[in-house]
Amino acid sequence: MTNRNNSFQVRNRFRSVLIPVLILALLVSSCTGNKAELYHRMAKIDAHVHIRTTDTAIMEYAASEGFKLLTINTRSNSQVYIDSQKEYAMKMQSLYPNEISWLATFSMENFEEASWADGVIRKLQKDLDQGAVGFKIWKDIGMTFQDSLGRFVLLDDPLFEPVLVFMEASGFPLLTHIGEPLNCWLPIDSMTVNGDKSYFANHPEYHMYLHPDYPSHESLMQSRDQVLARYPGLKMIGAHLGSLEWDVGVLAERLDHYPNFAVDLAARVCHLQVQERAKVRDFILKYQDRILYATDLGVSEENVNDRIKWAENEWRSDWRYFATDSLMSSRNVEGEFMGLDLDEEVLRKIFNSNALHWYPGAFSDELDSYIPWCRWSLEEKRCMAF
Repeated sequence: MTNRNNSFQVRNRFRSVLIPVLILALLVSSCTGNKAELYHRMAKIDAHVHIRTTDTAIMEYAASEGFKLLTINTRSNSQVYIDSQKEYAMKMQSLYPNEISWLATFSMENFEEASWADGVIRKLQKDLDQGAVGFKIWKDIGMTFQDSLGRFVLLDDPLFEPVLVFMEASGFPLLTHIGEPLNCWLPIDSMTVNGDKSYFANHPEYHMYLHPDYPSHESLMQSRDQVLARYPGLKMIGAHLGSLEWDVGVLAERLDHYPNFAVDLAARVCHLQVQERAKVRDFILKYQDRILYATDLGVSEENVNDRIKWAENEWRSDWRYFATDSLMSSRNVEGEFMGLDLDEEVLRKIFNSNALHWYPGAFSDELDSYIPWCRWSLEEKRCMAF
């Protein structure tokens, strides 16, 4: 009888422990399930892609995942290449006016000629008239172009003043990709993510650690910061976490100092995953209105199917990282890391509404859905009210 009572008591104790554990497991499972359901319910924007194809499969797939796309025209060494990107963007926008928008860029060809800036402004104004919702400046400004005296041309060079004045006056935003990850200036074995280690090991010509005669990371960041300070009316989005991906604390200082500055996450989520989770989570919560989800998805005529598979993995993996507290792993990160478990309100901002705020006029079938108060006059060298 005593043994039977003891057995009964043990079972009761076991139940008293097991039942709360099972309830907790069910609650966790329910939350994870709700976040998975939210992924399919929530309208989302990938705010940094490069669509260089007329194959509509990528647009159909993005729509099936609930994504709209902001495609970026980029690189500054060839107007012909810029025009080809613009043709792809405008073609896709004509087919999917509410699903894709695009940013314009400009060529640095003949940049030392006196008429260069006026030509750039004229082209950019035409791009706006044809539906562009902003501008893009790429990293070759600062890291590639040199003047006739052999000096690198950085973003704060007086050369760009008329163009930046025009951009500020236009009311449209500027996406800047200035510099590279800080890893680019470090030895391979000091780099923080595997993708950078592999890339720079295979492309030593781009590994700035091996090229001390090129501009430093610090000087490139200062050139961008000078523009933010000089043009406070210019809304600027720093691509790739503003090339300050290595420390959210340093990035926070910039966001505090420049209220006209936001950042996108393109190709830099892994840099958050190697930092302290609590620090990253606190950063995102504090600056939740100034972070735009993006991947840097690139699609060409030759690789549509492969890039659809890549997008599926990237979009869903990134969602899991931001939306859940799952234990995760990545090819770019050594060891495991935990998701950030952000709430629905924050997720909606990062994955949707922030892009709409920082790129007003995007994703509309009306070219005049966002009309600034003035139009640039090349003769007057200023913005003239309508």
